[in-house]
Amino acid sequence: MADQQSGSSTSAFVSSLIFNLIIFAIFISIFIFLRNKYTNVYRPRTLNKTLPDHLKAPPLSDSTFGWLPDLMTRPTKFVIEQTGIDGYFFLRYLLLWANVGFFCGLILWPILFAINATGGGGQSGFNIISYANNTHKWRVFANLFLSWFFFGFVVYTIYVELVYYTGFRHNLQCTQFYSSLPSSKVLLIDNVEEGLLFEDSLRKLFPAAQKIVISRDTKEAQEIWKKRNKLINKLEGAFTKVINKCLKKRSKIEKQIEKGKEGYELPTTEGQITSYMDEKKLPSYKYKPIIGKSKKVFNEGIDEMNEFNTKLNVEQTKIKESPETLDKLGSVFLEFSSHLELQRAYQAVGYSEHFKTSRRYQSFLPEEVIWKNVDIGFVARKSKRSGAITFLTLMIIFWAIPVAVVGCISNINYLTEKVHFLRFIDNMPSVLMGIITGILPSVLLSILMSLVPPIIRWMGKIGGILTLQQLDFWTQQWFFGFQVIQVFLVTTCTSAASSVVTSIINNPSSALEMLSNNLPPASNFYISYMLLQGLSISSGILAQIVGLILSFIIGRLFDKTPRQKWNRDVSLGSPSWGTLYGTFGLFTVIMLCYAIIAPIIIAFTSIAFLLIYIAQYYSFVYVSGHTTDNRGRNYPLALFEVFVGVYLGEISLIALFVMQKNWACVVLEAVWLGLTVLAHLYFRYLFEPVLDTVPIGAIEGNYPSEDFGKMQIKNVGEDYFVSDESGGDFKQHQSSSDSLTGTNKSDYKSDSFNGTLEKKATLSTRYDSNNGNLNSNANENYQSPNAGLDNKLEHFPAFDQVEEDFQKKQNLKNHGYSNMASNFGSYIGGDYKKGFRYAMTWFFRPKEFLQYSDYRPYMPDFWTMPISKSLTEDVVYQPPEINEEKEPILWIAEDKLGLSKQVVQLCNEHGVKCADTDAKYNEKAKVTVTEESYPPGYESTIMY
Repeated sequence: MADQQSGSSTSAFVSSLIFNLIIFAIFISIFIFLRNKYTNVYRPRTLNKTLPDHLKAPPLSDSTFGWLPDLMTRPTKFVIEQTGIDGYFFLRYLLLWANVGFFCGLILWPILFAINATGGGGQSGFNIISYANNTHKWRVFANLFLSWFFFGFVVYTIYVELVYYTGFRHNLQCTQFYSSLPSSKVLLIDNVEEGLLFEDSLRKLFPAAQKIVISRDTKEAQEIWKKRNKLINKLEGAFTKVINKCLKKRSKIEKQIEKGKEGYELPTTEGQITSYMDEKKLPSYKYKPIIGKSKKVFNEGIDEMNEFNTKLNVEQTKIKESPETLDKLGSVFLEFSSHLELQRAYQAVGYSEHFKTSRRYQSFLPEEVIWKNVDIGFVARKSKRSGAITFLTLMIIFWAIPVAVVGCISNINYLTEKVHFLRFIDNMPSVLMGIITGILPSVLLSILMSLVPPIIRWMGKIGGILTLQQLDFWTQQWFFGFQVIQVFLVTTCTSAASSVVTSIINNPSSALEMLSNNLPPASNFYISYMLLQGLSISSGILAQIVGLILSFIIGRLFDKTPRQKWNRDVSLGSPSWGTLYGTFGLFTVIMLCYAIIAPIIIAFTSIAFLLIYIAQYYSFVYVSGHTTDNRGRNYPLALFEVFVGVYLGEISLIALFVMQKNWACVVLEAVWLGLTVLAHLYFRYLFEPVLDTVPIGAIEGNYPSEDFGKMQIKNVGEDYFVSDESGGDFKQHQSSSDSLTGTNKSDYKSDSFNGTLEKKATLSTRYDSNNGNLNSNANENYQSPNAGLDNKLEHFPAFDQVEEDFQKKQNLKNHGYSNMASNFGSYIGGDYKKGFRYAMTWFFRPKEFLQYSDYRPYMPDFWTMPISKSLTEDVVYQPPEINEEKEPILWIAEDKLGLSKQVVQLCNEHGVKCADTDAKYNEKAKVTVTEESYPPGYESTIMY
């Protein structure tokens, strides 16, 4: 029995390695052989017609393995342009911890492997080089001092990355492109006092607001809009099905006539549906299954569609012409003429007595608002949020049961002595035992965890979250916590406890000692887990098995209408950043916690990070679409979550020292834990106030690198509202920014641009100098505090002066250097060709590199131009049931019999728009969509 137990980790590792290598080889082979054949699955971003030209992925080498160096030698500017700012920072996260792992491993391994291997603990397999094999009490001081180095380096790395992100985020939002986006000029405030829900009152508080929209109760319109959307799908599906049946019946009649069979003849009116189908057999529909009322598609469905259009038009007219007839919801949207004015208002809201119970939001588009939560008041929001938190907390508790079972399976061979019905396991061959203890738990755990994110997102919406960005942050925080508790703590504890349960029952007094000896071997489970993630999951991302299934099975079975087929062709799957960071944040926690206890885990975690980096990099550039723009905000959240891994690593060491009764090490490690807590609190104090805001100095071209603008933000917030003693009202402080930045007034000019990005059918962008004045619709009653300066200057210094500085400072022009060859230089933000000294300077003095010119080499070229007014003039921050004024056009396919023409005519006669363009029925009566087709009434949206 002992021999089997001691060898279980080795057999589990070998079984996991072989199994995952086989899966890796299969998936990579699928990718290599199918990549060039099915470009719609493996390279959809190269030809996708809905993408702007600058977002279409460039061609990649067609050779078997040439794609890898071709992809990995792209410059950072390419990565940001193709993957988006969120994709760039996620890839940076993966590469960061792969680098940290390899660098620290080279220092830790020679020392810890030697000490543990000669520790005399009698362990075997990977356990021989873990803490469990070290029985010498004073040798553990090596673990102590190396933990100081390792955790100290990790904490300092977090600081460097927070500095880098903060500077990048601030300068990114000051580029002409980002500052001209509608999302950079709109402020949402919820739970506004009832007495302030008047345009005059709000304008006194925010005189710079160009447009003020007070949210109204549009539930009636929303219900009509939802039903209309459902009816569109039902009608298009029914029309397609009817024409399909008619064509098949026609084909059958023709074949029977060709065979000379009697009793078959073609109808005299070929273009009539009733010539092929009995009117009683025409399809019907209902909104609710079983209990819903059934209605005929012809003509009740068409009439109902017209009725919905009429009702929705009435509701839209009511809110525009007589908004006072609708109840106010307590939320307001404030649109400003520039990003500068938005930032002033955003920074001030938190300092106003009027908005103590309000939340403030910026950097979102109308389609990123969860409109059903806009009408939730403060009390209801608190109740719903508490309910969502309670539900997820209970879910974590009860989810521990199946996860604990998985943890026990990883060491199930230790339980056979007391659990009699499991004794048959003792007779299993080592290969099968390795599969049970190595592969099965990892697969089961991955399946369990994949079920969690959708539930978390659903509860976030129920809990009152207002924007998709905030929903992503909510998902990341809860999923990360869920993973740490379930996958790490529960699995580790149950795995370690199950391995010694028999010994503890026989000798309870030795429980602490036995747990200390068996906690390090629990890392064997995570070695198998990392093999699964690093080999199988990364290759699975490349193989696109799900994409193949959706394209060739699900699509062919369920996509019947032109719209469904068109959506399948052009839709790009979008990553959920909250889910991705939560998933791979666990990897970091595992690596940090076991780095000193079982240092071999560093190698497997770093390799997993690197393989997943390559797979995700390819996926973001060539497969995935650009999802909700969080502007990289998940990245600093993930960096703060790394402290969880540091704490767990330090606490685990303290626990092991306590179990060994090595009190000197306990005290010294506890002191280091205290220093880690202080560093964490300091980072929160330093960075949290500046992550979501942009200091005025950054906008004016004089970045406040001393404190990242923290003091400026505080001063703007406190000075924005000034009480008017005569009337008790408020007015905006007119000189707030002038006294803050220390910048000469003549150095500032508000946002006015000469270049633009022009809209095309596919949202391609090109230079156009005809739409430069973005402030032409500014509020006539408001005079900018810098209005007198605007006419004196011809250029905006935040872009012109720093551009000149950048040209002076950079030693190399844009070039295609290798990210792999320069990963360390890229990681710290520098250019490796500038030398190791430059890289070290950036790493050890990061605050010296926070100006726009330091980040300019990595920013896409199109960020230097503002977005076209043609893309922004129609952006309205209203719910879709109010904003969508155009009546929808039903889309069906054209057929050779003219049946579609009858449907189009019938719809038009009943006041419903319908078209049969850009789609046809083929010889097999299947719908096909033309290559250059667009749904009738299609309107492009902003993509970047």
